[in-house]
Amino acid sequence: MRERLAAVGVEYDEVLKRFMGKEDFYLRMLKKFLDDQNYEGLKKSAADKDWKEAFKYAHTVKGLCGNLGLNGVLEYIGPLTEELRNEPYDEEKIARYAAEADAAYERTVEVIRSL
Repeated sequence: MRERLAAVGVEYDEVLKRFMGKEDFYLRMLKKFLDDQNYEGLKKSAADKDWKEAFKYAHTVKGLCGNLGLNGVLEYIGPLTEELRNEPYDEEKIARYAAEADAAYERTVEVIRSL
């Protein structure tokens, strides 16, 4: 399990400290992450070019990934969030960051499902 999570950027020992060493609780929170709809909201808002709404979703996903130690996603969702923070919006950068975040998100979800 540690190796699979490490492959998507989770520093397991560090993140487990946030959960007071309670591995079972951390795993439950990872599984709940799979049910969260904020990433889907981000994708829809971005597709609709509703950048203000996309920022709200991106910021929430960034927080979730930070709390869960999902650094592989955080690496890309962070820059995407910052790009969405202020106008004028650079749609080319947004598209690039979104594609990178999407790939990292899908890899991470796949690993969590396998646990």
